Amino acid sequence: MSTAQIIYEQYKVLPRRVRQELKSPIVGEDEAEKPLSLMEEIEESMKQVKLIREGKLPRRTFADLIREMNGAK
Repeated sequence: MSTAQIIYEQYKVLPRRVRQELKSPIVGEDEAEKPLSLMEEIEESMKQVKLIREGKLPRRTFADLIREMNGAK
């Protein structure tokens, strides 16, 4: 019997509530926010550029970005 089969057999005999508790983090992982595709990231960036040009988002320089990254460490 493989390890996966043994684990499954043990899982089957657990009370229903415990099985649900074990299952919820696994299912929740699948439902978590999916990473953006390259196209979605480009579209989001274009929206941000448009907002910056309209003055709705602050302009940032590369130096600001470096400072922000060093401050986060």
